[in-house]
Amino acid sequence: MAYITLHRKQRTKLALPYWVFVNGQAVGIMRTPEVSIMLPEGTFDIAVRLVFGFGKWTFGIGGERTITTSATPMHISISDKERWWNFLFDLDLVVWLVGCFIDFPQPWDVVYHVLSEGFFAIWLLRIFIRRRRYFILTETAK
Repeated sequence: MAYITLHRKQRTKLALPYWVFVNGQAVGIMRTPEVSIMLPEGTFDIAVRLVFGFGKWTFGIGGERTITTSATPMHISISDKERWWNFLFDLDLVVWLVGCFIDFPQPWDVVYHVLSEGFFAIWLLRIFIRRRRYFILTETAK
């Protein structure tokens, strides 16, 4: 039997739960920064997804990787490349909150709404296009 440990970068104590799949079957939900799975030796497809439900539809973003297990423990790191997008989204959220209490002058109000809503539409489209390879699973040495 081989151990596979999944590690995720978690900046806050509260994090969204990731679904962990082995060969397309859900094996559990990852709520902690790391989780270990014991598998027999062989080749497996490991996938991590973040699943959202909208009524009768489900939408998920995730990533997957094919691994070959052996007797030595394997460590897999889960990351994404969304740091700059998240920074821009947080900045937009701060400006939106300020806009709730202060009215922007007329030309800047229109500029802000065009930039903010355009950025949000591009962000949603990008997430939808990259939904199957959003997370990057890399083997790390521990």
